[in-house]
Amino acid sequence: MKCSLFIGRFQPFHNAHLADIKKILKESDEIIIAVGSSQEKNTLENPFSYNERKQMIVNVLKKH
Repeated sequence: MKCSLFIGRFQPFHNAHLADIKKILKESDEIIIAVGSSQEKNTLENPFSYNERKQMIVNVLKKH
């Protein structure tokens, strides 16, 4: 069983992130998605909180 790690800030989660995940899953059985800078929120570079980013990812992945 092959497991891959995908790290990103996901500020916001976008189509390129989704494309990367789909590509990884063609070569792996599992993927761990790690949200970087998870302690950051409400800044110019990190406008979304960890929970908002997690929910974005979950919502998109449910559709695909």
